[in-house]
Amino acid sequence: MSAHTPGPAVEPGRVTVLAPGGVGGLVAGALARDGRAVTVVATEPTADHIAAHGLRVESAVLGDFRVDVPAVPAAAEAADVLVVAPKATALEEALKRVPAHLAAGALVLPLLNGFEHMELLRSRYPGAHVLGAAIRVESTRTESGRIEQTSPFAALDIAYSGAPAPRVEGLAAALRSAGLQVRLSEDEDGVLWRKFQFLLGTALVCTHHGSDIGTARTERRDALVAVAAEVEAVAAAGGIILDTERVLDMVEAAPPATKPSMLRDREAGRPLELDALGGALLRAAQRAGVAVPVVERLVADLRRVGAAG
Repeated sequence: MSAHTPGPAVEPGRVTVLAPGGVGGLVAGALARDGRAVTVVATEPTADHIAAHGLRVESAVLGDFRVDVPAVPAAAEAADVLVVAPKATALEEALKRVPAHLAAGALVLPLLNGFEHMELLRSRYPGAHVLGAAIRVESTRTESGRIEQTSPFAALDIAYSGAPAPRVEGLAAALRSAGLQVRLSEDEDGVLWRKFQFLLGTALVCTHHGSDIGTARTERRDALVAVAAEVEAVAAAGGIILDTERVLDMVEAAPPATKPSMLRDREAGRPLELDALGGALLRAAQRAGVAVPVVERLVADLRRVGAAG
């Protein structure tokens, strides 16, 4: 990625948040409470509920609050920033709610798991600036319009991704003002793959074992190490340098009761983001000619469980 051009930060303007679930709802609520012009786009029942009752956020980082936010089932106004936050299993359908012409020229901030979504978003919104981004947070939608955020952190990494630097920096400033941590980076692949390396191991191993991170890092440490190493090998084949030891340090530092979203989805009987995470790594490994036997086994086992369920 070429170096960005410096300049004074530009206010983010109108923000549309697609899918106000655990992550999208937290970001929408934080920005709206800070006085930003935020609209959420959701399924009709969720949009109706939020329009009538607002967003309720219970957050270890931001505190507890309620805020009124306009909510609609389909975007009708152009956005300066489009936050994309549905589960991967609902992404294609959700994107229909925001037509491409309403995101022309916008910064698109995907707070999604994996890395394959970047190509999809750039093809769907060719006139927008799609940023590589990752969020580290444990946050769940407990019911429509109600968000529970339990981790002691809520932090974003955002790549410039060739977008106008003053606009990216203005967005980062707005997110920080709203109470979120933000780091900016020139390295889009690094932003996506560093999060992916941590997430894939914890998601697959914790979900397979049915345990929180504290239990998995004690009883299934070998599997966590193996998955992280396999991701590092696949990334290296594409010229992306990762550090497995750093990921293991992150696993050790995580609160022991932390549950990856994939495990929470399995416990609640919701569809798993297995293809967007494990499937994506298997496809990348096949293209690179890299063996990933542990990921293959875990994905196959979880697919069988899903089929049986």
